Amino acid sequence: MSLKKNFASRLSLYVVLFAAGLMVVVSLMLGIFSSSAIRNISRRMAESQLDRAILEIEQVITEVERAVDNLDWVVEQHLDNEEFLYKVTREIVAANPNIIGSAIAFEPGFYKGRKYFSPYTYIGDQTHEIHTIQMGNENYDYPILDWYQIPKLLEKPYWSDPYFDDGGGGQAMSTYSMPLRDADGHIFGIITADISLAWLSRWMSGIKPYANSYSMLVGRNGSFIAHPDSSKVLNETIFTVAMELADTTAFDIGKAMLAGKKGMQRFVDKGQDSFMVYGPISNGWSMGIVNLYADIFRHVRHFNMFLAALLFLGTIAMFIGCRRTIGQLTMPIVEFSNSAMTMAKGNFKAVIPEVETKDELMKLRNSLSYMQQSINEYIVELKSTTASNERYESELNIARDIQMSMLPKDFPERDDLSLFAMVQPAKEVGGDLYDFHVVGDVVFFLVGDVSGKGVPASLFMAIARAAFRFIGALGLPMHEVMRRVNDCLCDGNTNGMFVTIFAGRLDLKTGRLDYCNAGHNPIVVIGPDGKASYLKAKPNLAAGLFEDFPYEDETLQLERGTRLVLYTDGVTEAERADKQQYGEDRLLEWAGRQNPQTASNLVAADLFNQVKHFTKGADQNDDITIMSVLLK
Repeated sequence: MSLKKNFASRLSLYVVLFAAGLMVVVSLMLGIFSSSAIRNISRRMAESQLDRAILEIEQVITEVERAVDNLDWVVEQHLDNEEFLYKVTREIVAANPNIIGSAIAFEPGFYKGRKYFSPYTYIGDQTHEIHTIQMGNENYDYPILDWYQIPKLLEKPYWSDPYFDDGGGGQAMSTYSMPLRDADGHIFGIITADISLAWLSRWMSGIKPYANSYSMLVGRNGSFIAHPDSSKVLNETIFTVAMELADTTAFDIGKAMLAGKKGMQRFVDKGQDSFMVYGPISNGWSMGIVNLYADIFRHVRHFNMFLAALLFLGTIAMFIGCRRTIGQLTMPIVEFSNSAMTMAKGNFKAVIPEVETKDELMKLRNSLSYMQQSINEYIVELKSTTASNERYESELNIARDIQMSMLPKDFPERDDLSLFAMVQPAKEVGGDLYDFHVVGDVVFFLVGDVSGKGVPASLFMAIARAAFRFIGALGLPMHEVMRRVNDCLCDGNTNGMFVTIFAGRLDLKTGRLDYCNAGHNPIVVIGPDGKASYLKAKPNLAAGLFEDFPYEDETLQLERGTRLVLYTDGVTEAERADKQQYGEDRLLEWAGRQNPQTASNLVAADLFNQVKHFTKGADQNDDITIMSVLLK
C-alpha cells in the first residue's frame, strides 16, 4: 500500500508541477505583454493630457498677448491724457481674469520731461483688490529690468523669465512685454501684462493623470515657473533638481526641454521608477508631467496577487484530485512491483499477476512476462559470452605482448650516446612506434604516431616499423628513406591510414644530425647550457597519404651535451577532467629544468610522470611515446 501511495503522490506531483509551471509561464507571458501594453497606454494618456494642458496654457498666453497687442496706437493717441493711460492698464487687468497686473512704462524723460513714468495696475496678492499706482521712481529703476530691456533690444514682444516683483505686484510673476512705437517706428515705451506664477502652480496642480503625478513649467533658462513645491519656483532650476537625483537622465530631460523638444523619458525620481512627458510652449517655456510606474501598475499588482492566490489554491485542489485518481488507476502496479522484486532476488520463475483491462497495464504485464523469459534466455547466453570475452581479452594481451616485443628494448650503452625510449598505449594495443639501430658511429632513430587506435593502428605501426628498419639500413639520404617508406605505406592502403614520423640519423663523432619530419610534432632540443627550444622543421606530409611525395630533409650540427626529446601528441594533448591539455608550453618549461647530464631513461620516466601528475588520474586518451637521445 505504501508503494502505491508513494507512486501516486509523485506522479500527481509531476502532473501538478507541469500544469502549474505551464500556467506560470502563460501568466508571465501575459504579464509581460500586458505590462508593455499598459506602459504604452499610460504614456499615450500622459501625452494626451500634456497636449491638453499645453493647449490651455497656449490659450491663456494668447489671451494675455491679445489683451496688449495692437495698443501702441491707442497709447500714442492719448499721450497727453495721463488719466487715460491709468485707465488703459486698469481695464486690461479688470477685463482679463488671467492677468494680475499691467503697466505702460515710458522711456526715461520721454513723458512730459519726467525721468520715470509708468502707470501700473495690479491685483493685490492678499486682498485681491485692484490697485493703480505710478510705478517708476528712483527706487524702482524699471529700464534696467529684463521685462523692459529685453523686448526693447529685441524690438519685439517678449515673455520674461519668472521673477518676484517688488515694485508693485509684490508676488512671483512672468511678464508679457510689447514695445510701443511712435509714427516713425521708434520705441518710446513698453506695455506689459503680468500673470501670477502662484496661479499657474495652483492650476497645474490639478493636472494629475495618476494619484502621485505632478507637473512643472520651466522657463528658457531652466528656472521653475510652476512646480508643486512652491519653494522651488524662482529659487531652483530643473538642473539643480537633477543634481539631487541619482539618475543622470534628468539632465538629458532638462536639456531637451530647454531645446524646445517634445518627448518622453524614463528616469528614477527620488528612488522611484518614473517617466516624464514634456513639450514646448510657443513663448519659449516648456511643460512636463512626471508619472510614477508604481501608480500605473498598482491595480495590476493587486490582480497578480489575486491570480497567484487562485493559482496556489487551484494547484492544491488539482494535486488532491490527481492523487486519488492516479492511486486507483495504478493499484495493479503494486502487484507487478512485488513480482519484479521477487525476480530481482533471483527467482526468475515468480508468478506475474493477471489483469483484465486492455490498456497499458496489460502491456506492462506482458512486458514483465517477456522480460522474465528474456532473462532466463540471457543467462544462458551470458555464460557463453563470458567465456568468449575471456578468450578475446587473452588474445588482446598476447597481441600487446607481441607488439611491445617488436620495439627494441636493448638500448645502447656507450660513452658518446645515451638513448632510451618508452611507449604507453591508450588501449591494449596502440599505433605509436619508435625504433633505433646503431651502425658503427652512426645511430638511426625515429618516433611515429599512426592515425587511429587499437588493432588497425597496431598493424599499420608494425608495417611502418618494418619498412623503416629495412630501408633505413640502406644508408640512403633521409629524404629518400622517407619517400620510399611513404610509397611502401601507400601501397594497398585502402583505409586511408597514415603515420606522422620524425626520423633522424646522428653521426656520434661529428655531431651531424640529418633528419626529416613527416607531419610529426616538433621535437625538443636541450642545449648543453640547459636552454630548451623546439626544432623547426620543413612541413612535410605524413607518410601513407600520397605516393611520390617529395620529402625534404634537413641538417643540424649538435654540440656535445645536447639532448633531443622526441614524443607523440599523447604527451602535449594529455587532458585533465576539465579538458585542459598539457600543451607545448608546459613541455618546454619541463625541458628547461632538465640536467644535461641526466641519463635518458630517467628523463623519459620523469616526463611520463609529469604528464600523469598533470592529468590527475583522468583516462589516457591517446598513446604516449617518449624518446630521449643525448649526445655525450
